[in-house]
Amino acid sequence: MVFPKQILLAGLMLLTSCLHAELKILSVTERYWDQIEFKRVIEYFTGEEFSGRQLILRSNPEKRSGMYFELSLSEKPNALPKNSVIVLQMYRSGALHPKLYEFKMPEDLREKRDILLGVTGEDWPSRETKLIAWRMEVRTVDQKLLAQKQSFLWDHEK
Repeated sequence: MVFPKQILLAGLMLLTSCLHAELKILSVTERYWDQIEFKRVIEYFTGEEFSGRQLILRSNPEKRSGMYFELSLSEKPNALPKNSVIVLQMYRSGALHPKLYEFKMPEDLREKRDILLGVTGEDWPSRETKLIAWRMEVRTVDQKLLAQKQSFLWDHEK
């Protein structure tokens, strides 16, 4: 005979496993953005960039123009382990080898929903530079893989 405590324990274990679902990168969209596209009215008054609900991380924080990757995760960014890192590898036109960029997640992620990663400044020389393939990984500070996603061409044979 099954006791009520055992049923309750089994139910709690099932609920706990559902609550700690695996982190997934749901989608990644990429496009070139010019610096002026980030300027909002509030910036004219405060002098500081307003990002709203997006977390914006750039390879060169002083430069805004470049190739951007917008990530949607299965969890809000504040659910990520402290000091998580997003690793971006990509091939672009004019380069034979992939470039690697690491973006450290900041401490304060309140109210952020999506993540915008920018390869900016000298890392993305011009609007005419073309993105060929990319691969993205979300890792903990000790390099444990939490989630990954890649473009169709990433695994294409050379």
